[in-house]
Formats: sequence, C-alpha cells, structure tokens
Amino acid sequence: MKINEQNNKKGFQESTLNARQIAVRILTRIEKEGAYANLLLRSYLAGLDDGRERNLTTALVYGVLKNKLLLDYVLRKHLTKPMSALPVEVRQVLRTAALQILFMDKIPAPIAINEAVNTVKYFHKSYAALVNKILRQTAETGWNFNWPDKTKEPLRYLAVKYSHPEWLVKRWLKRFGLEETEELLAANNTPSDTCIRVNTLKITSTELIQKLEERGIEAVKSSKLPDALYIKNYGALEDLDLFREGYFTVQDASSQLAAYLLNPQAGERVLDVCSAPGGKTTYFAQLMDNSGEIVAVDIYPQKLELVNQLAGRLGINIIKTIQTDARELEQIQGQFDKVLVDAPCSGLGVLRRRADLRWQKREDEIQKLPELQLAILLSAAEKVAPGGELLYSTCTTEPEENFEVAKAFRRERPDFSAVDLSEALPFKVTEERDLRQLKKGVWQILPHLHDMDGFFIAKMKRKAD
Repeated sequence: MKINEQNNKKGFQESTLNARQIAVRILTRIEKEGAYANLLLRSYLAGLDDGRERNLTTALVYGVLKNKLLLDYVLRKHLTKPMSALPVEVRQVLRTAALQILFMDKIPAPIAINEAVNTVKYFHKSYAALVNKILRQTAETGWNFNWPDKTKEPLRYLAVKYSHPEWLVKRWLKRFGLEETEELLAANNTPSDTCIRVNTLKITSTELIQKLEERGIEAVKSSKLPDALYIKNYGALEDLDLFREGYFTVQDASSQLAAYLLNPQAGERVLDVCSAPGGKTTYFAQLMDNSGEIVAVDIYPQKLELVNQLAGRLGINIIKTIQTDARELEQIQGQFDKVLVDAPCSGLGVLRRRADLRWQKREDEIQKLPELQLAILLSAAEKVAPGGELLYSTCTTEPEENFEVAKAFRRERPDFSAVDLSEALPFKVTEERDLRQLKKGVWQILPHLHDMDGFFIAKMKRKAD
C-alpha cells in the first residue's frame, strides 16, 4: 500500500487506509508541519464511508492531542531511549495505542497492541518488535505508575496530567493559583457538545429542534443564548440537509455572545473589520432581520469567500465584503453605528475544541500580538460614528491581549467610554468578579467558570458631537 500524498493534500483519500493509519498520518503532519487537525480530519475522512472508522479516527487524533504529554510520560517508563529518538510515525503509533489501552475501555488491550504492530509495519516495519514490547509493558502497568509530586513539582504535575505546555501552565499558575489552574486545565480536556446557532431568518429554535429529532439528533436549547442549541453525539453536521439549506450554522456560545452584545439594530450600518469566517458577521444580519448594511473586511480574499458562502447558505443579502488590511480602512466609505474588532489573537481560549493549538502556540506570540491588536482597534475607531459603539473581542484568555489592549485604547482615545454590560447579558451572572468586570464594560469568559470558550469582550461608546 502507498499513500498518495498529493491526493491527500487535495482532499482525497485512498480506500486502503484504515482509521489507525489515517490517525497516525494526520498526527505526523500536525507535528511536522504545524497543520490544523480539523482541516486534516475533514480532508482525510472524505473517503471513509464507515461511520465507525470515521469516529475512531477522530477520537484517536483528538485523544492524542489532548493527552500527548501524559502518553509520553507513560511510554517513556518503558523506553531505553527518548521518544524524540524514534521516527515521528513510530511515536504516533505508540501514542494512539497507549491512548486506546489507557482511555478506551471498549477496545481490549490485545487488539490495540496487535493493530499497532500492524500499523507500524506499514510505516516503519523494523520497529514492530519494539512497539509490541513497549505496548505490552504499558498494558501490564496500566495506570499503576507514580505521577510527578503535586506538592513539590506542581508545574510538572499539571503539565503532565493535563497535557499542556509548561510555559502555559506556568503563566496560569502565576495568575490563578494551583486550584483554579487545575480547573481550567481540566475544562480544556473535557469534551464539549457542539454549539450551533439557529438561523431565525428561516426557522425557530423549537422547529429546528423538532426537525433534528426527526433525524435522530438530540438538540438542547442553551440556557444562556437565545439562538444557541447544543448537539449531542453527532459528528458530520455539514452533511445534514438542514445545514446545507441554511437552517443553522456551527458557532460557540461565547462567539454568539460577542455578536449579541454589539446589539445591532435593523436598518443600522455595521462594520466588521476582521470578519472571516463570518460567524459574527452573519449573526449581525440575523439580529438586524436582514435589514440595513454590513461591511465585512478581511485581509485575505479566500477568507472573504467563506463569509460570502456562509451568507449565501443562510439567505443573507445585506453583507458587502471588502478586502483590505484592518489597519488601513481608508477605502471604507463613511462611518458606522456599530463596529466590531474581533482581533487576531493567540486563540488560547478555544483549547477544549482545538487541542492542536496548545502545541503550536509560543509564549512570544502573546508579547507581539497586542501591538497589532491595538493598531487595528485604533484604525476601526475612526469608523465609529459619533454616538456609535465599538466592541473589541478575542478568543483568548491572556490579559496582555485583552484588558491591557482595552486600557491602552482608552488612553489613546478618551472620546470613547465604557458601556456597562451588567444588564445587557441574555442570562444572569452572580459572581462578584464577573459583575465588577461587566460594570466596567469588559468581561473575561473562562471555560471552567462559564462553560463556554475562553473569550474577552470590551464594549465602548464614542461621544456624540
């Protein structure tokens, strides 16, 4: 058997590959190329008709990404050489098999080991005996091993147990302390139901729930967002007729909340300066009853095409896309009632859905991004009409990208004042920390506290002339 790499990159998949081989190939490309897991899965799974194989591939890829340091910690106890000395494909075979042995009760260890030996023969036949030996020892030991000492080595303990890079755990320990950091790490490793947004231009939440249930899909209405539903135990939503016909789109609750809090009204003029892939942009149109004007900006034309495609699928016709750098908005005519800056960020708030990001991000990015974020925010501020409102959001947890950028903006633009958000939420919050922030027009959403993606929101209003 041979993998046709060129075809795989174009989205094709040879039928000779099984779930474990595909998982190893995807994990290898993620480690070597820094590729995105969700895009690779979509590409490689296109040729898998067997739902069980698709589900196993997905479980292996995300399971290894969420538990990589822990799996390596277990495997190293049985290796005489470091993991890094092994070919990358062999490492992925060992990790996927160890994941099955330790975490997947429905797969007997002998089957996991036998399949791993067959898989490694496909990639590196000479390592079959080593893989067999290491995995048998792993199965014999199971969870009976010593963790790093939580009291003496809290950083290493948390990094290993919850498989997050040490630099990130160190930041959160300093900021949150041991107990809350562990809660955040655990939340990032806890699977979350898929959140969708009902397209109320076409259907009500109640009607969509009924249609989903007719197709055997369980949907539960969100207790927080008016147009959000949670889908349980269903993978390929994009294949549903209801999706293709534009009755809903996939969008996390915190992202929906950011759009909701900008509170665009029918007939208003709205600007989204970092709009792709269009989730918030199209929600604006929905909240505006598809009446008014929305200008959607992005620097990449291929990303703007995603906005256009989403708008077309949802039946929205008030969005105009313009390609330009958000720092240079001179070609955008006039001013706007509402402006959104959903800025490029480190993305550390979405690790529970994007486990691969934790291994691709570096701490120095967090130091470089605020300059770009502030530049975009200052540029967008010029487009806010007197009396209009500006909302800044990111999908990260880090204060340098969030609170500090908002503070720096207010220093530069004293003509903008904070908008009290404490009464604007579509749900109640009771924690004093949350209420203090909301009254100041900002809010840091955290997965372990709010059961949503980590997100930051700051809303400001420009003084009227």
